Amino acid sequence: MIMFRVKTVARTVARGRFLAYVREGIAGRLFSRRGWPEVIGGLLLGLVNILYFVLAGKPFSIYTGFLNWGRHVYELLGLGWLAGAPRASPLAEKTSVGDIGLLLGALLAAVAAGEFRLRRTSREGYFDAILGGLLMALGVVLAFGCNWGGFFSAITALSLHGYAMMAGLVVGGYLGLRYVVWRSERLFEKALEGELLLEGGSGAGEVVGERVASVPGPLVAVVLALLALAAVARVGGPVYAALLLLGVVVGVVLQRARFCFATAFRDLLGGAEQARAARLQAGIALGIVVGATGAAALKYTGVVDPLAYVKPVGPLNILGGVLFGFGMAIAGGCASGSLWKAAEGNTGLLAALAAAVLSYPMFRSLVGPLAREYASTGVFLPDLLGWAGALALVYASMLGWALFSAYLAYRRGVDPWGEESW
Repeated sequence: MIMFRVKTVARTVARGRFLAYVREGIAGRLFSRRGWPEVIGGLLLGLVNILYFVLAGKPFSIYTGFLNWGRHVYELLGLGWLAGAPRASPLAEKTSVGDIGLLLGALLAAVAAGEFRLRRTSREGYFDAILGGLLMALGVVLAFGCNWGGFFSAITALSLHGYAMMAGLVVGGYLGLRYVVWRSERLFEKALEGELLLEGGSGAGEVVGERVASVPGPLVAVVLALLALAAVARVGGPVYAALLLLGVVVGVVLQRARFCFATAFRDLLGGAEQARAARLQAGIALGIVVGATGAAALKYTGVVDPLAYVKPVGPLNILGGVLFGFGMAIAGGCASGSLWKAAEGNTGLLAALAAAVLSYPMFRSLVGPLAREYASTGVFLPDLLGWAGALALVYASMLGWALFSAYLAYRRGVDPWGEESW
């Protein structure tokens, strides 16, 4: 009997049935249409931030990579004087490499899940996306970071400027919601004619082309990722190759969990996706708690410079957060959202991404010096509260924020943790 079973298993494996079963099982769980819970996404992003600190000496961020890309574009066009000269190759700049990895990871996840398809938008949608990209770029200059560098990773680094931008994001997200509602009402007649609202934004969008779910699609994405890995390893070295892989992980997590900071802040105070906004805020809070714990350990032991990623804090952070929050709300995606949604075929977010990449170097050159002149000094929370006090503040504030977000949804009769959320 035992020999019979062994032979049966051997024949099954030989015919490829078992491998097909395992492959389908993994794909069914990791790349199902249901996606991953937002809190799992936040947890993984917090862990990635710790690893990024170890390898790069700083947390994961986005816009320094955009600065590198934009400067290279202007240099190729012979307009380098507009934005300044790039300091390194896109394959040898830490943030740029992470951004490239994010794009590739999101593309791989989208194709594997059969969710890659072109989505075009209306003229109004492209206008909002481009305007949103411009406002986000300006907001980054004033706030000294985007939703990652100025908020998520800033609090992770125990820098007070993250809380200042967070306040601005709440205000900007709400103003963006009011604009989206107003714009949607104006476009209602067009929507009735068959134009659908752009996912997460205020413009109209429709699907063009078929979903890519066949074997060649994921294979092409994997090949692209391997080629990028080889190029980065050759130009930047093994550390940069590791950073690229971490970026790939970020891209996969963001796409699978549909982890969108724009939705988290736009719908926080009453939007159509308030339940999901509450779940996203819980994921964000968990990611910050996990990342801050690791960052505190690294900084306390001297593995990382204690003042790494501690930026100026003041009214400019709040103003920058308002501009950035409004911009990401009307564009339908934040810094990372523009990347992962563009990677799955959203042409509106691709326009927002292009606007941000091309405008940020110029805003940094023109407005950056003025912002730095009027900026206050940075505040490192352990210097203010001690290490235990700083972590206690992060833990308590993030727990309180997650509960407050859930309470806002509860007040509207929305259940963020319904069965459909899992």
